[in-house]
Amino acid sequence: MDRLLRAAGRYALAFLLVLGIVALLPRTLQDAVPDAVVGGAVLVLGFPGTRGTARRPR
Repeated sequence: MDRLLRAAGRYALAFLLVLGIVALLPRTLQDAVPDAVVGGAVLVLGFPGTRGTARRPR
């Protein structure tokens, strides 16, 4: 359960990081960025931190 919470925390951190970067963009660029790109960026940034959580405990 601890690993699951850590993985969720990493994805939440990646989500906030991506939203912060998008918020810094000018308004015209914010409107041009599709939602799928933002979601994909969250998955790409959150995945490396969760690689070890999928393994079974030894």
